Amino acid sequence: MKWSRYNILFQSQNNGWLLFNTVSRAFLTVEEAQLPIIRGIMENPQGFDYTGCAMLYFQLRSMGVLVEDDRDDAFYNVEKMRNLAYLYGESTLSLTVAVTRACNFDCNYCFEGNRTGKPMNQEVEDKLIRFIRSHRGHALYITWYGGEPLLAFDRILSIHNRLKEMGRSYNAGMITNGYLLTRDRADLLNELNISYLQITLDGGRDTHDSRRYLKNGGRTYDTIFKNIEGVMDSDFRGCLHIRVNVDSRNEEEFAQVYQYFKNKYPKDFGKRISVYPGFVKGDDHPQSSCFFDTERQGVFLAKMYREHGIVPLSIFPQRCSQSCTLTKRNSFVVGPDGELYKCWDDVGMPEQVVGTLDMANNWNAPLIAQGMVEASYLDDPECKQCLYFPICNGGCHRVRLKNLHSENKHSTCTYFKGNLEQLLELYYEQKKAAQNHG
Repeated sequence: MKWSRYNILFQSQNNGWLLFNTVSRAFLTVEEAQLPIIRGIMENPQGFDYTGCAMLYFQLRSMGVLVEDDRDDAFYNVEKMRNLAYLYGESTLSLTVAVTRACNFDCNYCFEGNRTGKPMNQEVEDKLIRFIRSHRGHALYITWYGGEPLLAFDRILSIHNRLKEMGRSYNAGMITNGYLLTRDRADLLNELNISYLQITLDGGRDTHDSRRYLKNGGRTYDTIFKNIEGVMDSDFRGCLHIRVNVDSRNEEEFAQVYQYFKNKYPKDFGKRISVYPGFVKGDDHPQSSCFFDTERQGVFLAKMYREHGIVPLSIFPQRCSQSCTLTKRNSFVVGPDGELYKCWDDVGMPEQVVGTLDMANNWNAPLIAQGMVEASYLDDPECKQCLYFPICNGGCHRVRLKNLHSENKHSTCTYFKGNLEQLLELYYEQKKAAQNHG
């Protein structure tokens, strides 16, 4: 028997000593009188005399705090097996379709800023339909992407109608800046099977317009805001996700955006509409201040709860499953020329093309393997031993790959790392307050 490597014992600011296990995600409040006993068990769990603390022993066992000697490794192996089975599964074909690389915006932090805009033509659409038809036995999920996908809205309609004609059911999402999402287009979202819609608002009017402006420098906030209201006034059955790209310049405005939509749509908030922070990595645009590392992300979330009483992302650790186009066997990004990639960030980069829609066998297998295998956190010995493994999915695998081949390293860890204690205490206080009000 041993003390699990997935335990954390800490003294909280306001609630004494707390013991938490990241596998079971179970809490234990440790009284001061119990602390010497707990420390004694930590130091020598096998030889400790449990005669006078049988109930505590059973509690620690049920929480997964005390485990058999091989239990942690067994857990790791089972999680690895489950993740690999999911990543290599063929039941679903996931396609992120960039119908154009063109965009009507010129955002100062956009990673696509130096790419040539080009729409998908009829020949590429035909190839896409044939590609999808060849995967007829798979469930199909499409994310409409760009550039700005609404610049090629007619192409989206055409692809949808052809899939409908061939009896191909599918679910869809769309990543859009929202500027061209007029009410007549919002009324078509259900018809297009779109259940996930993402639009970005980077704070209040002035802040947003200083970051997300048209190619000619024109303002965008008022038009986007009007279009968001149009979506919410329509019969759209999916969820509209408002993304706020957060950094040190606009973090206070995030709370304002969050509270505004929560108050405006109290019955729909968290259902038909939600607001969440996006932490942009600014590698391609050094002038941008969007450099929230994972530790600062946790600090931001704690601040949002303590100062504003809002929880835009979970402050309680959840079990994570890996879900990334780069690491999934049957997931691709389709460029407007019919080229295929394994990461959204790669669209327009010839050196990252892994195949084409009409290429049956001649895949760039080494490049695919690089993303699926070389940077996998499942084979990282440091991740295996890490307290946070059960609540971390390895972070961005594109960043992990860059870290392997660059001296400039960026963290891919969960935002709980470096912030687990304060976030757990906030969650603990939140639960206590709910019980008291109950």
